[in-house]
Parts: sequence; structure tokens; C-alpha cells
Amino acid sequence: MLNERLVKFCNDNFKDRKFILEKLNEFKKILISENEKMNLIGKSTLEDFDERHFLDCIQINKYLPDKNKTVMDIGTGAGLPGVILSIIGFQKLHLVEKSPKKSAFLENCKLRLNLNYHVHNKSISDLSNMSIDCITARAFAPIEKIISTTKKLINKKTIFILLKGKTYLTELETIDRQKYFWETYSSITSDQSKIIVMRIK
Repeated sequence: MLNERLVKFCNDNFKDRKFILEKLNEFKKILISENEKMNLIGKSTLEDFDERHFLDCIQINKYLPDKNKTVMDIGTGAGLPGVILSIIGFQKLHLVEKSPKKSAFLENCKLRLNLNYHVHNKSISDLSNMSIDCITARAFAPIEKIISTTKKLINKKTIFILLKGKTYLTELETIDRQKYFWETYSSITSDQSKIIVMRIK
């Protein structure tokens, strides 16, 4: 079962909420089961799973472009937020994960949940010749590294939506304000976390 706060968020924000809640519940079962075999998420976070993982990821829905845009989740790991984005309806979706085991897990989720996304089992720096409208990342790398490793994938209108922890201010100090502008939003799951929405000037 999913906790009340997550259910309320889905009911308040999505028309196809029944489908989304069913898929989230299935994904949760798969993720927790597979976590016994491989390290997908920290075991200390299982007790507060819905808040720490699902609600934390799904909250970025309000900052995302429309669902016809091309979205790439880098360092997607356990599919957070990548698989979540697929569940809520993004079709042109690319999940980048260099770990073969985690990539296999993502492919398994796609089949079992009947979702639609493309898994890239390689380092982000090995990808090129793509034009991505939105890049997401959660607990992946410092903002500066995210920008530098995605230079071959972005266009002038690309949006970065980054889930960051308490180091976000230090990370933003390294970003050139002449080239980028950004807004920070409070996370609904943690007082110490922020959602950074960044664009190219």
C-alpha cells in the first residue's frame, strides 16, 4: 500500500490517478523485492519509502515541460525519477545508467510494468547527437558536472530539473550566472532539499 500523502498528491495532480497509483504500487513491490538482491536504494530509507523516494520524485511534475517533450533522466539508478516519469505519462523518455545490473533492472521494470522508455547502458559523457528538452537528475553529481557532461545533448531551450540536498548553495556558486539562470523551490519532502530549475540564457 502507498501512504496517504502520496495518494493525495496523485489524486490532486493527475487525471489518470487510478492508473498511476496502481503502477506506483507495482513498481514499489518490484523495487523492494529486487533491492534484496542488489543495492538499488539504501535499506535505511525503506521505512519511509513512499516519502523519501516516490513523493520526492513525483513532486517535480509541476516543473516539467509537457509530456510531448523529450526528457532524459541521468544516473537514474533505481529509476528514480526515471521510471516515475514514465508512469505519469512521459513517452519520449531516456534513462541513462552506466551500471549493467541497474540497467537490466530498468529493462525488467519496463517489461513488467508495460512502460515506454529507452535505457542507455553507458556513461552520460558517451552519448551525443541528441537534442533533449529536459534533463532530470536526483542524487547523481554536482550541478557543474551535470552541465559539463550533457553539453552534447542539450539545446538553447533545454531545462534542467535537479533534485538537490543541502549542498545546493555551494554547488550553485560554481555556475556561471552569465550563461545560466535558475530558480530554487522548496521540496515537499525535506526542509534541507531543493528543486533547482535551470535554463540557458
